[in-house]
Amino acid sequence: MNLADTLDPARIALVDHPVVAREDILRLVARLLCTPELGPELGVEAVYEALLQRERVASTAVGDGVAFPHVKLEGLEAARTAVVVLRGGGAALGALDGRPTRIVVALIVPPDSVGGHLMLLGVLSRKLRDPVVRAGLLEAPDPAAVIGLIGELHVVSP
Repeated sequence: MNLADTLDPARIALVDHPVVAREDILRLVARLLCTPELGPELGVEAVYEALLQRERVASTAVGDGVAFPHVKLEGLEAARTAVVVLRGGGAALGALDGRPTRIVVALIVPPDSVGGHLMLLGVLSRKLRDPVVRAGLLEAPDPAAVIGLIGELHVVSP
């Protein structure tokens, strides 16, 4: 699995105004993930509710200003990724380090996805531990720059 295969520039948002509520961020992520539309049974509201339910189980904010909302969805045919960079300030999403989240990389996958998405999340997590990469994302002028920083991550499927 290659991150670039799951990511479309239309699913990257560089947000310059403050967004602090978890629900607002998840709604934005859901709208991005549904671009282009996924079908009638997988509308923005269904994706939002699935992401919200996942966050209620445990926060996907991993610290260092990064969160990885992810969920398996019935009816989804291929993995999709969305990236939200909160350049106008971060949101308290419950990270163990208590720092506000400013970079959100969301992933939705089909229910039969076996481990590939978890490996991708692991590779992303290692990549985003690098403060230079995080700073680059926060200063990215456009979606192409975001893809240039993180889009070429490759994971060998199990």
